[in-house]
Amino acid sequence: MNKPRHIFFDLDHTLWDFEANSLETLGEIFEDHALGAQGSNRSRDFFLERYVHHNERMWALYRENRISKSRLRSARFEAALRDCGIENKNLSKKIGSDYLDRCPRKTKLKDGALEIVRALADQYELSILSNGFHETQLTKLDVSGLAPFFKEVITSERASAKKPNPRIFSFALQLTGMDKAEVCMIGDNLDIDVKGARDSGWQAVHFNDRTETKADGVTTVHRLSDLKHLFLEAR
Repeated sequence: MNKPRHIFFDLDHTLWDFEANSLETLGEIFEDHALGAQGSNRSRDFFLERYVHHNERMWALYRENRISKSRLRSARFEAALRDCGIENKNLSKKIGSDYLDRCPRKTKLKDGALEIVRALADQYELSILSNGFHETQLTKLDVSGLAPFFKEVITSERASAKKPNPRIFSFALQLTGMDKAEVCMIGDNLDIDVKGARDSGWQAVHFNDRTETKADGVTTVHRLSDLKHLFLEAR
């Protein structure tokens, strides 16, 4: 692949370990709000599984502009608690607020994230390109130590468009003063990050740490440290 001037990273699931940080937070919430003493299904694992299910479903609706940010934040906990036999909207709101306070302050990163970002920042301009909520992503970057390495933090709220919509990729180019031939997107989601970027004329790298499979015709790395071979060698 051609060497870019500017590299855009997705944040959640790519650099910041969303799954580990979220599950840790949800486990704390389950205990602190004594959810095991309520409802017909008192299993911590069941609560976690149902939250993950509803969160993924509602994020898909949010990307399609079918639900609002505020509705996403409350409805995912309402649905998870309902599956656990707990009908309590006030509790859902309280838990939702607690989750938003705690989770972005967790600091678990994907293996090698800080090291590769530090190394790349010596030779490239770096920015974040994320569908996450703007204030939440700023907190994650700050507390995890990633913030100093990124020129811009571009979120769907800031761009008024969500990946894979071409408008967010166009906004990113305008904001950074780059041409599409000068940039590369790195992200974990094949459709949202990689296909979205490529459909906008960008180069893209798929970060896939879940399986050893590779999509046809797509540059794939299974470890963040593998990015050194693409961007730091023979430069």
